[in-house]
Amino acid sequence: MKAAVICSKGMGDGLMMLVASHRLKLQGYHVTTFQDSLGQLAEWFPGHHFAKRSEIESLDDFDLILLQNDNTPFSFNLVDKYRDKMSIFYASYEEGKHRPLTPRDFLFNRARPMVYNIAEGVANLLGQINPIQENGLMIPEGLTYQKYGKRIVIHPTSTTPKRTWHRGKFLKLAAQLKKKGYEVVFAVSPEEREEWVSSGFPVPKFPTLADLAAYLYESRLLIGNESGTGHLASNLGIPTLIVASCPKQMALWRPGFRLGKVLTPPPYIPNFKLARLREKKWQTFITPHRMFKTCRELLEF
Repeated sequence: MKAAVICSKGMGDGLMMLVASHRLKLQGYHVTTFQDSLGQLAEWFPGHHFAKRSEIESLDDFDLILLQNDNTPFSFNLVDKYRDKMSIFYASYEEGKHRPLTPRDFLFNRARPMVYNIAEGVANLLGQINPIQENGLMIPEGLTYQKYGKRIVIHPTSTTPKRTWHRGKFLKLAAQLKKKGYEVVFAVSPEEREEWVSSGFPVPKFPTLADLAAYLYESRLLIGNESGTGHLASNLGIPTLIVASCPKQMALWRPGFRLGKVLTPPPYIPNFKLARLREKKWQTFITPHRMFKTCRELLEF
């Protein structure tokens, strides 16, 4: 039996949906996971097969298709074409917006992390009662967990400015941690590196996700915005501190392999229809001092 697991675009989505791929693999399926960047981590997931989502031409040869819905025309077209052998995982569902549900579909509990939901969803699909929240990650030889116990990695960027904490606040937090004797480095993509090399902190080069994964695995802590890097660190068992706008959303989307800390604006900040301060100005209401205090809790100093 051949199964296709089709992830949303993000690297973090791919890591989480690998929970489904791995469970299907354990049940005897020959699984292909479709995501554009996970192939860079093939060495970390032995026995798994990856292909690029953007290069899908036909899924006719697969007996089962598992789709992570992302509300794009790409997803809707696949549903219309392969509905009879497809199971859809929905982070949210709206009648009229989405195709009619079938018994093979699964609606996520938004109060639980994605990793848990995916594990439960694929267990239900297979008629099993024991969700497995593992995705087949194997650490390559030669790496030592948290080898650099004073190294803290900050990932200060994300896919959109709306999801990104202020640059100056990240720098202030980094300075505070440096004063406490920690080695603080900034991890960004090759395209973003030029913007951060003037920060006064090291900005290592990470040509591939495998390079980033190795670096994170030997570090003490990952601090960052809601992004795939946080999910990667969590998957590696590295503690995370994530800064984000919405506590309800982060209950579902937080890094869920190893649960860390998530900081969002205080609940008393208004978010009414005519004054969505918490949504639009959330960065203003999370201070470097509050982040530093949480770092102290995680690092126990």
